Amino acid sequence: MPSIDYFECEDCGFRWKDQGPLLFCLNDEGNIEEYILLSTTMDLDLNSRISGDIYETYCTGCDKKIKIYVISNIKEPYNQDSAIEKIEKLAKDKRIDNKTLKPFIKDTDLKDDFYIVGLYWNFYSNRDYHCPNCNSIVSRYILSRNKCPKCNGEIKAVDGICLDKF
Repeated sequence: MPSIDYFECEDCGFRWKDQGPLLFCLNDEGNIEEYILLSTTMDLDLNSRISGDIYETYCTGCDKKIKIYVISNIKEPYNQDSAIEKIEKLAKDKRIDNKTLKPFIKDTDLKDDFYIVGLYWNFYSNRDYHCPNCNSIVSRYILSRNKCPKCNGEIKAVDGICLDKF
């Protein structure tokens, strides 16, 4: 069920907004379009040549939020390598359209993001993901455990909202 949940560390005050499920597609303008999976956005990626999931995480090395774009669908004229190259370039150039996420996402939530691209079948392997900023190994899931990524303190849910019912 799509939701936005807020978490906070009881020790250091680190806050995290977890929203999703988050997806992306290559839109008609040639940009990455990010969206929350709602009943109204279920078919948004039907004609997209590249689409997939977005996982948000955090790098302790550079104290930055990170998005991992996991490509799950690739259509002609792209192949694995060209799809990865395209999404990496668009992310680097900040060619990201968040219209569909608003009002669920604020510009301030995007300012620290760095981007990593992976393939669906590699994401669930033992592969390590490295921060594109400082090369530290990052966790695939920031909330994979109930410990703060900054100080290892206990993280608790402080607020949340359900966005849609399928």
